[in-house]
Amino acid sequence: MLSQTGLYALQAVLHLAERGEGAQATAAVMARVLGIPGTYLAKVLQRLAREGILDATRGSRGGYRLAVDPARLTVATAVAPFQELRARETCLLGGVCDLDHPCSAHARRSAWNAAALEILEHTTLADLLSGAPLGPLGSAATTPSEDPR
Repeated sequence: MLSQTGLYALQAVLHLAERGEGAQATAAVMARVLGIPGTYLAKVLQRLAREGILDATRGSRGGYRLAVDPARLTVATAVAPFQELRARETCLLGGVCDLDHPCSAHARRSAWNAAALEILEHTTLADLLSGAPLGPLGSAATTPSEDPR
C-alpha cells in the first residue's frame, strides 16, 4: 500500500524516533544507515520539514529532528505528503463499477481499503517502535493514540 517514497519517509521518521527525543541526524547519515539513495532521501526530508513533521537545522552541526512527538505522529501523517492514501476504487473485475453500479467484488474491495487506511491513521511511530501486537481486525492491542491533527 505504501509507495517507495512513502516507505522512505516512514523509515526516516522512525530512525529519528528510535534515537530518542531531540535526536538529530544528517541526511547523509540516515541515507547510509537506512540504505536509501542520499539525494532522494534529502528531498524526502526537505518535504517532511516543509510539512512540519521534521525540524531542519543548517550548518556543520545541522541535521533533521522530529518536530512531532512520536506518540502523536501517525503513519498516515508521515506518508501523506508522498502519496494518496485513499485507494482508487478500480474495478477488480476490469469493468466499470461505482457505488450506483457495483461489481460483485466492490464491497469487499472498499472494506479492505477502509481497514488499511484506518490502521495507518491510528498507528503512531511509538506504536511501531513498541512492538505491540495488533488486536482483532487490526485494532491496536492498547488504546489508540490521539491523531496530531
